[in-house]
Amino acid sequence: MHPFLARLIDMMESLQGRPSSATAGLERAFAAAQRAHNLARRALAIALAEEAREAERRTALVAKVGDLEKRAIEVIGAGRDDLALEIAQAIAAMSTDINASEQAAARFSAEVALARREVDAQRRRLSDLDRGRRLARIGTALNGVAPGSDSGLDSLTEAEEALAQVVAENHNSRFVRGEMAPPAERLIERLSDAGFGEPLQVRAIDVLARLRDQAQLQQAQLQQAQLQRAGHKPAELVESVCDIQQRSNHVTASDPL
Repeated sequence: MHPFLARLIDMMESLQGRPSSATAGLERAFAAAQRAHNLARRALAIALAEEAREAERRTALVAKVGDLEKRAIEVIGAGRDDLALEIAQAIAAMSTDINASEQAAARFSAEVALARREVDAQRRRLSDLDRGRRLARIGTALNGVAPGSDSGLDSLTEAEEALAQVVAENHNSRFVRGEMAPPAERLIERLSDAGFGEPLQVRAIDVLARLRDQAQLQQAQLQQAQLQRAGHKPAELVESVCDIQQRSNHVTASDPL
């Protein structure tokens, strides 16, 4: 049940002077717990994405430090102590940033492990609640009696009796139509259903046969065109195409579609 519907039921019951039902309270509490769980999952996912970006930045810094160290060795060999000092300062700053990021990543991993366990525990509890909620709704539905029913029967029994009545009426109507139909038409229909003579209605088996013959005809024509392009024209293939065309025309003549 949607939370809005649960609140609407509570409002209607309060206007009628009746207390809110336990089912509406269960739906409301479950919806609130599910919203809190979804928010926790979303927050955890965002934190993991941010940490992944931080790890990428840390990897890029490590690569820059390695590149600067190689260049610093070349600068020192060239006797440029001023550039070597500048590079050393840059390396020191980036190394400090890398160390701080690694320490923060270690703390983050520990916190994430705790958060994952909490989210998993919430998910299991929500699954148990959802199963219990569905069972409670089934029990409530099974205990209900059709609104406004004067017979005192439950909804399923009334529906079964109504279905039996409709089936009986349809059977009687079909029997009456059959008896009032002309005898010749009834006999022709029975013969057609038994396979004697042309069918009175389009049959699926005839349509399928026509479609298969058309597909074979197209394939044979394609093969013939390929052989003609190659400089060959076998007589057997031409005869096969003609046979398929004749079968397709025969099926089409019996199929008004």
